[in-house]
Amino acid sequence: MRHLLLLSACLLACAALASAADDKKDEKKEDKTKSEASVSPLSIVVSRKLDGKAFPYAGSDVTSFSFVVSVPKKPLLGVDPEGSKVTKFEDDKGNSLMDEKFPPQFFLGQVAQDRSAMTVSLYGNNKRPGKGAGKLVLKGDLSAVYGTDEKTEEMKKFEFKVKNKAKAGDFEVTINQEKGFNVEGPAFTMTSKTRAVKGVTIKDDDGKEVELQSYGSFGFGENWTFNYAAKKAIKEGTITVTYYSKEEKVKVPIDLSASLDLGGE
Repeated sequence: MRHLLLLSACLLACAALASAADDKKDEKKEDKTKSEASVSPLSIVVSRKLDGKAFPYAGSDVTSFSFVVSVPKKPLLGVDPEGSKVTKFEDDKGNSLMDEKFPPQFFLGQVAQDRSAMTVSLYGNNKRPGKGAGKLVLKGDLSAVYGTDEKTEEMKKFEFKVKNKAKAGDFEVTINQEKGFNVEGPAFTMTSKTRAVKGVTIKDDDGKEVELQSYGSFGFGENWTFNYAAKKAIKEGTITVTYYSKEEKVKVPIDLSASLDLGGE
């Protein structure tokens, strides 16, 4: 019995050491991700509230801070507000720009077409920098959403004529115009339940790729629309959609300061 107890104790100790080693590996891995992330200031905008009698819809004092985020090898999709946190938003005089009634949150601006970077903004409502302030300071953790598990869907023998439609998986393409803006080929929209589209390609009957013009995307939840046009005329071909079937999150530390062009009175 004594030998069994000693053996059990040894096994528990070994398991604890292995668990601690795994935790250290995870910490190192997470720290590496954080160190590789790039965050840089983009813009600061300060708006003053006008006289309410003269301008009844003038709004309130607002201070916004926008920045650019990139994380190597992680195709960015957006921001997870619930997993993000702002710990400091103030000017260099110590004046807080965080409204207690409306705590500031990170909002997604734009995502680069290749998903290598995205712009993020923070708004301090009812707040603006104090007199003599020269900088803004922003600290916190941003939960960035990125795509994994790359997959493709194809729409073969598709006719590029106005009002024609085709579906593949959760993706549906509709031809809207014979020619897009400033291009010779047809303009089309693609709707989907996922925002995680990596790219769209078109090949003609000879297997030659037709260059596309992207006009951006918009959506929310499970309703997303992507706008494209072919740069040259095409009658029939294959549309291939590459996308990420899964989403994951990574914490990006935010520690920024940037100079002000407009301060308080």
